[in-house]
Amino acid sequence: MDELWARFLLALRPLRDSGKPGLLLFQFPPWFVYRESNLAHILACQRRLDGLPIAVEFRHTSWFEEKRRSAVFEFERQQDFAHVVADEPQGFASSIPALWEVTASTAMVRLHGRNAATWDVPGLPSAAERFKYLYSKYELADLSHRVRTLASAAMSVHVLFNNNYGDYAQRNAMRLRELLGV
Repeated sequence: MDELWARFLLALRPLRDSGKPGLLLFQFPPWFVYRESNLAHILACQRRLDGLPIAVEFRHTSWFEEKRRSAVFEFERQQDFAHVVADEPQGFASSIPALWEVTASTAMVRLHGRNAATWDVPGLPSAAERFKYLYSKYELADLSHRVRTLASAAMSVHVLFNNNYGDYAQRNAMRLRELLGV
């Protein structure tokens, strides 16, 4: 394990030396549920990264249940972890809510698309099929307002399009840039 972390940090060295790493995204899988041992695991990852900034994307709803949502956000704030806002289809066991919360100086938004028809379908030819969704100009206008709200509470906001079918992500990113005026 030590060797794997050492190699990972070595691969990041050029970015770190140039002052370029914005955030390292840690997307935890759906079976990574809320529990003390998983909080400890996240902290162990942080210790290995020697001060590099972390964004955390939880993929299980247990992290966002009403009874612990505030505690999870407070944990992220205390550790200076950026909470990842995930936009995705809702209504599935695997869906997590898009909670537009700022927990660090940098915020992150991941736009997975809203393709409910393929979100939980097993055996697709490729992962791109799951994310085959082109955001409409109206959806992007709404998202641009939400991103601006995050930007008013954070020093910077990273927006990543994960609707990686064909050129959908690039087309949507260009339109969102226009709407945001960046």
